[in-house]
Amino acid sequence: MTNPFQNFYRYQQRRLGILLGWGLVNMLIGASLQGTSSSFWKQFGLQACTWGAIDTVLAIFGIRSARRKEQDFQQAKIEKRSEQKEINWLHRILVINVGLDVLYILSGAWVLGRFTEQQDRQGLGWGVLIQGLWLFLFDGFLVGEIRRHWLQRP
Repeated sequence: MTNPFQNFYRYQQRRLGILLGWGLVNMLIGASLQGTSSSFWKQFGLQACTWGAIDTVLAIFGIRSARRKEQDFQQAKIEKRSEQKEINWLHRILVINVGLDVLYILSGAWVLGRFTEQQDRQGLGWGVLIQGLWLFLFDGFLVGEIRRHWLQRP
């Protein structure tokens, strides 16, 4: 097994593979929950399916881009300085995402507190909260890894 920290673009592909898996599993679970008669589980499933579709699309495009860039990097078509700019850009985006993830978690919690008697809204609230929590953990993990292994301080 190769070291995932030897090549930034390979690292991106591996980590985006995790997001792809999460997205696909969520779409399957979400779609399967649409057959239930429970308004809670239908709405929860709709959230899983929707967020899963977004995660899947982002992961597929990200993996394709990282794969192309890895080939260019190996053929010396991308300079180390350009690679570092991309590392800095991704780190910045992930830090912003962590902040957005907190908003998703808080939004889900707000819906849960506001609509305590409506089962469909409870499903929505739990769906958003769980997706936000997972993304918070995932994005936060990536921020930490990039800081430890890739980010160069001036």
